[in-house]
Amino acid sequence: MAPSRSSRNSLQSVDLRALDYLTVPSANLLCPICHSPLITPVQTRCLHTFCSACISLSLDRSLSCPVDRKPLSHDDVTPAPIMIANLVNDLPVLCPNRERGCTASCARWLVESHVREDCEYASVKCAKEGCDGMVERREAEGECVHEEVQCEYCEGSVKKVDLESHNRECPKLSSECPHCLQAFANPELAAHMAECPEEIVECSASCYGCSYTSRRSDIESHTSTCHFVALSPVLQLHAERIATLELENKAIRQKLDLLVPPRPLPTPTSSTVTTTASNPMSASSQVSSTTTAGRDMTSEMQDYTFHLYSEYEQLRSDVERLNAQIRELDVKQDMARINEGLRYNDEMTGVRAAINGLRMQLHWLLANRREAGTSSPATSGNAGRAVAGGSANGGEIRRMSDSARQVVKL
Repeated sequence: MAPSRSSRNSLQSVDLRALDYLTVPSANLLCPICHSPLITPVQTRCLHTFCSACISLSLDRSLSCPVDRKPLSHDDVTPAPIMIANLVNDLPVLCPNRERGCTASCARWLVESHVREDCEYASVKCAKEGCDGMVERREAEGECVHEEVQCEYCEGSVKKVDLESHNRECPKLSSECPHCLQAFANPELAAHMAECPEEIVECSASCYGCSYTSRRSDIESHTSTCHFVALSPVLQLHAERIATLELENKAIRQKLDLLVPPRPLPTPTSSTVTTTASNPMSASSQVSSTTTAGRDMTSEMQDYTFHLYSEYEQLRSDVERLNAQIRELDVKQDMARINEGLRYNDEMTGVRAAINGLRMQLHWLLANRREAGTSSPATSGNAGRAVAGGSANGGEIRRMSDSARQVVKL
């Protein structure tokens, strides 16, 4: 027995970020990170609202608020008020299977149940027992389209669901070219259509404004005289520059959104409503005052933006000045280090010269003592004492010569 319709729920997953909304969501309901309507909204300590997944990924990279750059951690993130979640979930969205033919729309919190239970174009499991194929819900009650059948032309095996596409590619079948009305085998038809001389094609410079169309066989004569084709390199260069400028403007706009905090628009208070109801003649004056208030708000935002820009320029000039001073200090420090090294080298040279002078004086004194000891006359009466003194002096001289050798070694 085939399962009932209610028991065959769709296993198709719904990506809430890829949904299309019937109306443009309010800017207060958009996540500052992904710029999409909030999904599982959470609130930070600095009272900014983000998607739960977006702020978690952002804090994994940098522990600061993406809006005001204040220090922020995972513990500072709490669920947003239930009113914000209700406002976002009540936004009307289109069915994600609209490309298949579904025209239904519902609140965002109902779209998953719609796809799972009610959408006729959602993918469900085939009703035939033992078949694991997927079909659309509106075709689930019919015969199984996953059974293999034999092609009557090429006698090949193909599933029923793929039979129509197989007939367009079957090598035994031929199809007619829609441009020249000639018959070609299906494998050759695609190659012929890419070069068919009877096909109506546009000028190669149609993206730059040329609206000429003709057969492919006649387009070359137009290309040789088309002014847009001659200007194509210049126009392409300008298009690339415009694309680059758009990217730069987008980056500057994002930086400006971070610098300028969002401000709520002025809303009429209850006292204003009461006054308007009691005095209808003041409606025009109320409208003019509202317009003036809007202009004042615009001028105030412009002044605030100019003030932030001037502060930014001042900070940048201060940073450049500090960088120049740091570079100057580095140069001065390098010069002082070089001068100090030169002074140390001069002092070491003087110390070496003094040591060499002392060494030469010491050698001279030792040489004089040796000469005085060898040239003094020895008397017979003082022979023993001379011998003893000579031995003693010889030992002293030997010791002094040893010390001189040590000095020389040093």
